[in-house]
Amino acid sequence: MNNRAEITAKRSRLKPLLQSLLVGSLLVGCGEPVDPKQDRWGLWQSYAGSTDSAQYSSLDQIHTGNVDQLEVAWTFPTGDVSHRSGPLVVGDVMYVVANGGVTALDAVSGEQRWFAPDSVAPRVRGLVYWQDESKSDQRLLVVKEHYLQALDARNGQLIDGFGKDGQVDLRDGLGRDPETITRVASMTPGRLFENLIIVGSSVGDEGYTAAPGDIRAYDVRTGDSVWTFHTIPHPGETGYDTWPPDAWKTIGAANVWTNMSIDEDRGIIYVPTGAPSYHFYGANRAGDNLFANSLVALNARTGERLWHFQAIHHDIWDYDLAMAPKLLTVEREGNKIDAVALAGKHGFLFVFDRETGEPVFPIEERPVPESDVPGEQISPTQPFPVDIAPFARQSLSANDLSPYADPQETSALAARIRAARNEGIFTPPALQGSVSAPGSRGGAQFGNGAVVPEEGLFYLAVIESPTIPILEERKEFAADHFLASSAAQIYASSCATCHGVQGKGQAPIFPALAGISARMSTSDFLTTVKQGRGRMAAFSSIPDAQIAELMDYVDQIDTVEVARGVKPPVTDGSDPQRYRSGYHHFFTKDGLLGPPPWSKLVAYDLNEGVILWEKPYGDVIGLAKKGITGTGSLFPTNSLTATAGGLLFSATNDRKLRAWDRRTGNVLWSADLPADPGGIPAIYEINGRQFVVATATRGSTIGGGETQNAYIAFTLAGEID
Repeated sequence: MNNRAEITAKRSRLKPLLQSLLVGSLLVGCGEPVDPKQDRWGLWQSYAGSTDSAQYSSLDQIHTGNVDQLEVAWTFPTGDVSHRSGPLVVGDVMYVVANGGVTALDAVSGEQRWFAPDSVAPRVRGLVYWQDESKSDQRLLVVKEHYLQALDARNGQLIDGFGKDGQVDLRDGLGRDPETITRVASMTPGRLFENLIIVGSSVGDEGYTAAPGDIRAYDVRTGDSVWTFHTIPHPGETGYDTWPPDAWKTIGAANVWTNMSIDEDRGIIYVPTGAPSYHFYGANRAGDNLFANSLVALNARTGERLWHFQAIHHDIWDYDLAMAPKLLTVEREGNKIDAVALAGKHGFLFVFDRETGEPVFPIEERPVPESDVPGEQISPTQPFPVDIAPFARQSLSANDLSPYADPQETSALAARIRAARNEGIFTPPALQGSVSAPGSRGGAQFGNGAVVPEEGLFYLAVIESPTIPILEERKEFAADHFLASSAAQIYASSCATCHGVQGKGQAPIFPALAGISARMSTSDFLTTVKQGRGRMAAFSSIPDAQIAELMDYVDQIDTVEVARGVKPPVTDGSDPQRYRSGYHHFFTKDGLLGPPPWSKLVAYDLNEGVILWEKPYGDVIGLAKKGITGTGSLFPTNSLTATAGGLLFSATNDRKLRAWDRRTGNVLWSADLPADPGGIPAIYEINGRQFVVATATRGSTIGGGETQNAYIAFTLAGEID
């Protein structure tokens, strides 16, 4: 499934320059910008550091020999609203999401310069900065609800002339009635290329109905649409025949909710797409479903497809490509290859020539188990990398369970595993359940990868989270039931996957919702739904009246389930929306029921395609209090940065910021954080002083205890005024 096209482009690469940023500007709240091309990896003007998503800093003032001298330079509280946003640094100004809006800080002292309240979606992961050639027009591109907005970087005010009243409605142009689209704006910031802002989407793809995941580029000055790439192809487009006819009109997702990566020298953007809807049953979308679960190389100026690789055909496992593609240079048989590496949820790593899409290491199509679910038409083969070992555990037996779990729980879970289908990484979802390892919330996840671009080194924070999804008949309300309303539809599409059909939750990550009124007021429930909490995303577009109905629904959900009528079985498999499944994680009060470590840090040398080392990635707070360490943190995401000083900085859900020796995997330094990490550690330098910023901005559902959300900057001791 790999089409190739030659691309004529420069191969030259500007070597990073280590230079101090200029302090000062007469403009209030805006430092002197630097052209990112002058120092691609030495600045932090783009989300995750640079537009190639390297999560790498070429700064080396802080290194393996002095990292233990780091101390706090400043702290900036971010309020009660938790988020996963990372900062941008432009000149001496840091732009952050905090206290429900966008804030500009002095990057040296942490003092606030300006604050734009209510200017951004509560759960947005970051911002995009743009400046014109004269550096007189400086903008922040942000997402709020359905809208892409342009703010003046000097004061946070909406900019007239961008879209309509300073914003672009992202529901427009998708081939659907905009009023029917409940979610579309991605919390992950888009990517800037020249004067284009290129954006993906987060479309509420947990159910059968979702918006299509088109990739779109807008003029950063005007907000005008410049190009669109259809991830569910339209008639006449490549891949149209891998779906049912006119699938683009009714089927959704195949969207990019994670980072995209840009090769600025070549003008190519690398797009990693997710699963189509519905995730666990595909009778409504027979075929391989291009360009879902694909790495797609597009001309960043025009949106033209240059080549693609589909990592999962006809995905029924929710194996989104959740980690940004990583651009790096590898040396093979004496030849240097500018490559793009793609890590998947399912534990496989693929590496391609950046221009042609030719695999650097061989890939084979291998037979996979057939589905026995009525109506399902699974792909008979899937791609397997041949010479690169998987980075995650891809199997789970009844003997592979946590040694820390209660024996009664372990016994019950072992019985579930024995009763389920269990035939390896591509075991299809089944009516009796199927074992999925590393699981749809495992493997390579958002923000968990970093590279040393010119050395061919790739570091991954890997999550092990096996599940047993089980397909169940789709249920419907009796026609006269008082809750046969939008509340039921909202719960089914946006809540049931994590909290369960009966609202029982999956402790300790996903709390029970049944009887919620005994534990939460209506106003608190509304705030939680609107702004998110812990691992829960914000659903800011749901009207307040529907949220009130939703609370009534979940409060009585046990009674509602009794009153539900089950849709009569369709034995010939002709109902394309017949089945649903939750994620079905394995949780105990202290961790996961799979064997530890539940997360690990893995180092690859992609010049040879070998794993250099792997280490447990943090701890679990509850177990660490008992003296049990080395288990790996639970569900760490958005957390890894590599440096030229030989370090890896990570922040994990045991509320620790750590510095690792990237040669050995040994921890050289750590600091306590007041909350769970929210964003990728940021690294920047001003006037010869290097800073590391941790975003402890995420209220925890698994850490225990109170949190105090804040950005915390560290620098070397003796360097603080």
